[in-house]
Amino acid sequence: MKLRERKRADFMVEMTPLVDVVFLMLIFFMVSTSFTVSDSLKLELPASKSSTQDKQMEEVLISIDESGQLYVQEEAVEDGALRRRVLNISKGDPNMRVVLRADANTRHKRVVYVMDTIRELGMGKLAIATVPVGGQ
Repeated sequence: MKLRERKRADFMVEMTPLVDVVFLMLIFFMVSTSFTVSDSLKLELPASKSSTQDKQMEEVLISIDESGQLYVQEEAVEDGALRRRVLNISKGDPNMRVVLRADANTRHKRVVYVMDTIRELGMGKLAIATVPVGGQ
């Protein structure tokens, strides 16, 4: 008695349904993800009639909120770490511009503290951010 051997057909995976499923999952996750745009610091800048906007790529941004909290490049810093943080960002370049954004209701004492710190570091290009009169 002779048994006939069955030849196996080559197994082949269809890629089209797999690609379809992955594509549908991608669309599902893109649609179901919520994108939020957050303004990290809400500052009410003082108004000025002589406001100019000179965009420069390299600058150190120092912000002071209404309560007096300091931020460097929108990261909160303590008073003692302000010098180190500014030096790290500027890499010791005295010609790098420093932009000071202070809330209109910030105590003058805090603004003077930051200006003195910048002057002690030898950085001469200090700009104070304002908004045009009648605008926000």
